[in-house]
Amino acid sequence: MSKASKIIVTIIIVVVFLVLDVIIVGTRSDAGYSTPGPLGLIILLGMIGAIRAVWKKDKTENDDNHPEKQ
Repeated sequence: MSKASKIIVTIIIVVVFLVLDVIIVGTRSDAGYSTPGPLGLIILLGMIGAIRAVWKKDKTENDDNHPEKQ
């Protein structure tokens, strides 16, 4: 995956997280709470995991894939 596509996917992940966070906080504020609670924490950890998965280095990439370096 190219760096540009990783950046675009990362931006999409952050936007989806923000939308879900606004929905969670809005719903909980109607119930009298002022924080996103455990569901917000789960969504945050999911976002962090998704971003790490996108930026994870591919272990299959080695010098065999780049003959110009030899």
